Amino acid sequence: MFKSNRYDDETLKHLQEVQIEIFKYFTKVCEENDITYFMYAGSLLGTIRHEGFIPWDDDIDVIMFREDFEKLNAVFEKEIDDKYNFFNVLNEKTYHYTWGRLTLKDTLFKEWWADQVDYTPNIFLDIFILDNIPDNKYKWFIQKWKSFALNQMTIYSLIKYRNESRLKEIIQQMAYYFLKILPVSSTTIKRKCVESFSKYKDEKCERVCDFPSEFLMPVSNRSDWVPAKKAKFEGLEVSIPNNYDKILTMDFNDYMQLPPEESRFNPAPEEIDFGE
Repeated sequence: MFKSNRYDDETLKHLQEVQIEIFKYFTKVCEENDITYFMYAGSLLGTIRHEGFIPWDDDIDVIMFREDFEKLNAVFEKEIDDKYNFFNVLNEKTYHYTWGRLTLKDTLFKEWWADQVDYTPNIFLDIFILDNIPDNKYKWFIQKWKSFALNQMTIYSLIKYRNESRLKEIIQQMAYYFLKILPVSSTTIKRKCVESFSKYKDEKCERVCDFPSEFLMPVSNRSDWVPAKKAKFEGLEVSIPNNYDKILTMDFNDYMQLPPEESRFNPAPEEIDFGE
């Protein structure tokens, strides 16, 4: 079993404060460019249950429709504050996530995979993507499993995994070495992955999903998300899904119930540095 590092209270509080500053910049950009986002995952749960961070949470998650993500990407390609970097799966060769990440330069958030990439992993805000999926069951079956396979290939083409399960680790590392000998680049795999995720982006679809989390976060309807509602997060007004109860129930079941005390922590990274 891998031993998880634990945050001390001061470090976790400082980390949350830094992430709020990143989030403020993100929401400013969204407001100035008419981009809609929603609090997501643990951050949505924190908004509803705690009106802020889940006390032991160590990041902020947001999500937006593919069309808004592309608009955000275009904004950041044109201009971004010098303090930040914006990563997506296509703009950084060794970035292995298929969602976006806004990061604060001159900080360090070193996870176990950090030595395998060509960039410095900074303190970050995760920006997930809602993609259209078709009503046709056959088309959805093809898109779902093709997207799942390409998402896994994107990860394993770049990262040699460690796993608490020795069997899973062997399988994951076999995938890593197999992809290394294939005559196809990780960049090509990434491009095919985005094409699969966004295959129906120009069609009018009611159903949407977050592909990397699809097996944990089931399919939802566009009307579950819009029109966005407003709520408070650490004293800030934020956007939340129209039917946040349905979204949270799908993700956490009885979401207002606190987990057992021994589960109230997030593992800390191998190293964290707040810079200046």
